[in-house]
Amino acid sequence: MTLSDRIVAVLDALGIARAHVATQLAGDIAGLVAGHSDRLGGIALVAPTRINPAPFAALGERLLYIQPDGGMLARTAASALPGLPDAKTATLEGYAAEGWTDLAADRADIVDLVAAHLSAVGGADMGDGEEVSGEVADIRYRAFGAGPVLLLTPMALAPSQWEPLLPALAERFRVVALAGPKLGMLALLEERAALVDWRRMSAGLFDDLALSAGDKVLDVGCGSGAVAVQFMGHTGGANPLTALDLSPYLLGEARISAGKAGAAIAFEQGSAEALPFADNSFDAAYTITVLEECDATLALAELVRVVRPGGRIGVIVRATELHAWWNLPVSAELRPKFSLPAQSVSASGVASAKLYDMGIAAGLTPVRMGPYTVVSERADGPVFAQPEAYALSQLTPGEREEYQAAKTEALAAGTLFMTRGHHCFVGKVGA
Repeated sequence: MTLSDRIVAVLDALGIARAHVATQLAGDIAGLVAGHSDRLGGIALVAPTRINPAPFAALGERLLYIQPDGGMLARTAASALPGLPDAKTATLEGYAAEGWTDLAADRADIVDLVAAHLSAVGGADMGDGEEVSGEVADIRYRAFGAGPVLLLTPMALAPSQWEPLLPALAERFRVVALAGPKLGMLALLEERAALVDWRRMSAGLFDDLALSAGDKVLDVGCGSGAVAVQFMGHTGGANPLTALDLSPYLLGEARISAGKAGAAIAFEQGSAEALPFADNSFDAAYTITVLEECDATLALAELVRVVRPGGRIGVIVRATELHAWWNLPVSAELRPKFSLPAQSVSASGVASAKLYDMGIAAGLTPVRMGPYTVVSERADGPVFAQPEAYALSQLTPGEREEYQAAKTEALAAGTLFMTRGHHCFVGKVGA
């Protein structure tokens, strides 16, 4: 089933013919917009992280695009809005936003913006009643409140997700909040961890920790828990693992995933910049694609603090300075326009070869330093779709046509793949 099939199955199970939608992750509903627009009332895109505007253009004034006025997500809007000439727009004044910004916790006015737009558009079913929850087609749902039906899909990496806004939304709408590993960042994290090259990269990192049986290990920024589960399988359960993340939503999903896998992992909520553990609590630690989004210097210092002298720390970050390779028959003029990854890095984060200098400056003795290339051959999942949406937002209509023709040709030939670069540093605490 496609994601849109799964969401339609939820609507059918709840007896909903037509619903409004609010989301940050445009990719979650692109299929609905393209193939099931008759099931949709108004759409509110709340500071999207990535968006290919093409499927949304036909919505016209049914679409509201809420944009911050600074940060990475403002740049996303600047690229996308020329392709959405009829969309309504609203700006979160004085607010800069990145992919991990806690939108709902920061901006209560999102409720008024969404409600005003959807009320003007109309066209959604009305609903009320007691709170109900369930699962359909691997999508979990919770329905509550009264009014026009409003479907919510998860935000990106916002720690609070929609939670701070739910009481106010439920006063105006029959909210149907969706969750689960088929949606949003969870889907990307799960698919990414399943890639053959990703598993090889992670396994190499685990091996470089040089663990002995019983050594205690810390996973910082565990996300969906997919890599933590892989660690437990790789080590055969010989090493107790504590997995930490800032997001209660991601931790909840990680616990579910680990439970299904039978992996005995201790999950903790906390920040990479202030780890909630005593000095020398662990024999080793690792963190994968987390130091891009926090203060990397603080995070490295915290890792060194909680790992005993002689223990090892492994770090992997995205390599945003390395061009991605898309195996597509496109012109030499077009290729550079979509081969550089999105520069989604916090002001104090690291997503480049600077990692190696920072690791040494943190007091780690290098064990391994070098890049990895991870290949994705699947073009129908979020690992491909997210960078593709970013790339398409940078292209002119004519360039998009060239890209789509090249993609069709590569798919027919069975030669389509896309690569992403990563930097890996493994170091020993102390000399």
